[in-house]
Amino acid sequence: MQSTEAAPTKLHITSKKNLSRAALLTIGILLGAALMKWYDHAEESGSVTASLLGQQLRPGPWGEVYYTPFSIAAPEELLPLRKLEEAGTRWVFPHAHYSDVERLLESTGMPANLSAELMAPDVLVQNPEGMEMVPSAKTLLALPAGPRKKLYQALLRYPENRGQITFIHNHTLGDRFGGAHNGEHTLMLFKQLCCEHGDYLVFSGLSVVLAQLPTYEEKRDFMRGLTSQRTLTMRIRIKPGEDVSALANYWGKGIKGTDVRTILESLAEAPNGGTLGVITLLPPLPASQMFFYPMPDNPLNGPAPVRDCHWTSFNFFNDVADQLMSDPAHFMQKLKEDYIPAAGDPRYGDIAFFSKPSGGVVHSAVYLADDILFTKNGATFTYPWMLETMSDLLKQYSFQVEPDEKLVVSYYRHKSM
Repeated sequence: MQSTEAAPTKLHITSKKNLSRAALLTIGILLGAALMKWYDHAEESGSVTASLLGQQLRPGPWGEVYYTPFSIAAPEELLPLRKLEEAGTRWVFPHAHYSDVERLLESTGMPANLSAELMAPDVLVQNPEGMEMVPSAKTLLALPAGPRKKLYQALLRYPENRGQITFIHNHTLGDRFGGAHNGEHTLMLFKQLCCEHGDYLVFSGLSVVLAQLPTYEEKRDFMRGLTSQRTLTMRIRIKPGEDVSALANYWGKGIKGTDVRTILESLAEAPNGGTLGVITLLPPLPASQMFFYPMPDNPLNGPAPVRDCHWTSFNFFNDVADQLMSDPAHFMQKLKEDYIPAAGDPRYGDIAFFSKPSGGVVHSAVYLADDILFTKNGATFTYPWMLETMSDLLKQYSFQVEPDEKLVVSYYRHKSM
């Protein structure tokens, strides 16, 4: 199938009005109630054609599935603009000492004057966890392209820095920032803080941009553009009288197996068959998260869980989330005890691990169909739970391997599946 980058169709759900959480749920699940009513009416009249459903996935055990690319962005009420601006840029080097950071900067080819600025006593500070660097806006904006890229790559070796790094597809810049207040100035600031990696721009220094945008509207528009994500929705088509046994076996894993079979059989019994969003077939937890940007956790309920890619992948079929699944020791133990390498082609529910050739895991996601996966691309609020193609994920996460290396993708299947 084509990747989402090549798809000419885009549905922008980024109006300037605040989008409530309830509205986002409606949009995310079925692209709005109006679209669902149109599908229902068209199906009842027998006028739904394949061309109206979007682009079709390649044939497979997942059935006749169509996808439609669209864009989403974080609602304004989730954007802590003042806090983000005041927080500054903070990079951490766990278990490191001054000399370790000095050698790292030398390895990037950083000019001596900028290395000195980055290692000044008020910028590079020792703490119990290691070293913390708080670079000034002046230094950040002055970093040359080559050393900047190597520095960002080094920072991403540590999970603690992933919230400070954002990946933006370079073909989306106009959509993200073109319509913003003073968009040209915003885009210029943004590009100064980026390095290039294939189809992506890699960005760090959010507080620098926010501090230099004079109005609330410009800050808000920038954050909406920064959190915008290219994703897609999928629908499965059931023809009248179709034998849905194989589809029910494919999509009916987990606690919703009986419900999935009943839904598919009901559609097959309808005079004209029907279509439904694949999200309807997913387990309750991922179905409730789809296309959501994480809401803040109530601190009165204890420490907030780190809901990253591994938390998302290992909790996919869980009725109640295991909040420790972001801990590498915990999820690796679960992987050893409850999973086996997937034989043959990947199937719905398999966990895809993206690893360096050396073995370090940089990402995980849940396989759905063809080359589409359910993913959470970071633990911060700037990344929603969404669907993404394998090709896009590989392009993004290849930033964490050397230029002459390729990510290794391996699939694991729960023993009960």
